[in-house]
Amino acid sequence: MMKKLTWFALLFGVCCSVQAETIFDFETEGEAPRVSNKDWQLGMTNRFATSGERSLAFYCASWKEGMPRWPSFNLLPKITDWSAYDRLVIDLINLDEGGDFLGTFIAEKEGRIQNGLSASTVLPGRGYFQWVIPLKNWPKTADPKQVARLHLYASEPIHFQLHLDRITLLKRGEPLPQPNSPAIGRDLLPLMTETVRNALDQKVAFAAERAHLESYWQFREACSRIGMDTSKMSVGTASTMVKIRPRSQFTATPAKEVSIRLARNEREGIQLLVAPGDTDLAGVTVTATDLTREDGTVFPAAQVKCALTGYVYITNKPPYQVGYATPSPNAPAGYRREKRPPELGWWPDPILDYMDSTDIKGRDVQSFWIRVTCPENQLAGLYKGVLTVAAKNAPAVKVPFRIRVNGFAVPKKSPLPLAITFWPEVNPLANTPWQKEARELVNDPAFPINAWKPNRIAWGDFLADYYITMDSLYAKTRHQWDVLSHLKEQGRLGLFNLGYWSYFGNEENAEAKWRERELPQLKKNWEKAKSLGLTDHLYLYGCDEISKEYFPNIRKAVESLKEEFPGVPIFTTAYDHEFGVGTELGCMDWFTPLTPKFDPVKAAAARKEGRRVWWYICCGPHSPYANMFIENPAIEGRILMGAQTVRMRPDGFLYYQITIWNMARPISRGPFTDWNPRSWTTYHGDGSWTCMGPGGMPLATQRLENFRDGLEDYAYALELERRLKRCATPDSEWAKRARALLDVPQEVMVSMTDYTDDPDAVMRWRDAMADLIEQAKE
Repeated sequence: MMKKLTWFALLFGVCCSVQAETIFDFETEGEAPRVSNKDWQLGMTNRFATSGERSLAFYCASWKEGMPRWPSFNLLPKITDWSAYDRLVIDLINLDEGGDFLGTFIAEKEGRIQNGLSASTVLPGRGYFQWVIPLKNWPKTADPKQVARLHLYASEPIHFQLHLDRITLLKRGEPLPQPNSPAIGRDLLPLMTETVRNALDQKVAFAAERAHLESYWQFREACSRIGMDTSKMSVGTASTMVKIRPRSQFTATPAKEVSIRLARNEREGIQLLVAPGDTDLAGVTVTATDLTREDGTVFPAAQVKCALTGYVYITNKPPYQVGYATPSPNAPAGYRREKRPPELGWWPDPILDYMDSTDIKGRDVQSFWIRVTCPENQLAGLYKGVLTVAAKNAPAVKVPFRIRVNGFAVPKKSPLPLAITFWPEVNPLANTPWQKEARELVNDPAFPINAWKPNRIAWGDFLADYYITMDSLYAKTRHQWDVLSHLKEQGRLGLFNLGYWSYFGNEENAEAKWRERELPQLKKNWEKAKSLGLTDHLYLYGCDEISKEYFPNIRKAVESLKEEFPGVPIFTTAYDHEFGVGTELGCMDWFTPLTPKFDPVKAAAARKEGRRVWWYICCGPHSPYANMFIENPAIEGRILMGAQTVRMRPDGFLYYQITIWNMARPISRGPFTDWNPRSWTTYHGDGSWTCMGPGGMPLATQRLENFRDGLEDYAYALELERRLKRCATPDSEWAKRARALLDVPQEVMVSMTDYTDDPDAVMRWRDAMADLIEQAKE
């Protein structure tokens, strides 16, 4: 293991020198403006310099209504042609608690400052770090050869006592500059804890990087204890319910063995993690052998896919916090969910099936997503094989691989009714360059919202692999009839919408106008569905999130639809939280509240009157309720579709969109991709559970994988419930244990807002259900 360098060694010349272009060092008056008022101050000081003797102090009072919302200033660089540089680096020392926003626009001399290249960060607490700004993806409104203004600003600051120093331009391949001023040791060390004083690498540690480096060395030491040559590479495992960020704190288990248990027809996975040793790794691959039972029966290697995890870069603070299960001794299961602001930077999301190898550099940790699909006719039992991690410049690491096949199957199509929109679209923010560009690309066949169409059968099969039917909640004319017929032949077709409908108006001749507006295309769709034998799969969704004052108008529309399309369930997310019991919408067949509004008692009352009550998520709810934003713990999707569905028993799940793609082209590189994580407005991943790869082909996300895995957990519960109903001895220990598991143990879920982050707790519950299913007689 590399010797740890102390802060003093780092500060006094151990680090190598760097040839770079420093554009501001704040050693002379005039490099920055001076501001001094009761709300914020800006000026040069002889404290906290990282280079030379002086730094720029930027202090803001805690923001309140009436104060400047965005304290800001301009720096005027002497170097105006930045086209040869790929990074801008700003040394920052924060004296306060952290969590505040710092943003920049890099702009030309004329025009709105917002036309420039933008970037932002969230300040870590009390310490030194370097803000590295990639100089790529310049907007069309900014010319990197004519930079005249570096605009820096805070946003509603709360804990903001910041020093800036040494702003540097770096060319490709140039390392980050290191502090070279005694002032940082004199001023900063008293702020730091003992942990921070010990750097783990040749960079000065700041909060996120320090945590990552600590994780890296702990992982490397753990792997060395089981005999790996960690000077070459370290290999470990992590659950698919955990997001492993490549340059942030992580937890992994040394890969002594990889084990997966699954039922026939099921898909289950695990992450294999690879980190370099003393040198970068080149051309890393993961492959599987055939696996065999003791009697020679083979589980084919072709059923094991080893794909690279891809990463998306989040630059902006979203309008939500994320929750984590935090130990709480007084809580029923020993934990409570606590909300935190999500971190910026690289996050895992797309699974890059089109890449079979990658280089791994520095202290990065790379996830390989190992997906196993169990054939429908695979014999139960334990199968043994090997996973091999190979690199062009390091000895291969071979890991024993075990697959246990359960003696039962999960269904080919979703065990829970689903209504989910697949229709690729963009969601540009108003008055942005992307809005203009998207309009120009609307007829371009390579534009992702068009590029999927030649591959629509492949997309239909891909979605069905995740229990989703190609469908649209909000249109009348988007049916892909060939895909639907194809899925019907496979036995994998779920529900789909005959067409969106709206309520009656209040104008004269409202019914006639409604019929003229709504019915012609619905009737065409009805006849087409009948001709293809698909009517058993239909529903009619409409009146999306409509409030109570329109209920009389909705009722008229429902009554007319029932006359025209007998037997087709009528479905809504209108805000009737009594679910038709004693309300004007008693004629509705299916109701769908947001998960926080789902009431099991009221749902039971509605079911007694013949209705069904589903639930849904969208841009809400936020934490502590489960959702599927990119920054949310991956386990939330699995808990929502599995444990919470088993406990609460909604009749179905609705989601408004899985293909908001704000991209001009498909993903073209990896694992650090150019895919835009922004989806609906300023959310990350809301309405976007899929990505597009080269050639317009589908790519799953880790969130989509956990969605399906949760439905498979639900399928286990339904199979256990089916066998419990057939049990001839309801007071037996087996039956008591089955009922306890179907109630969902508290270590997995206490309530809709208190649930575990521990993948082992979920797997113990799932495997216990599998054990009981296998013990029961058919």
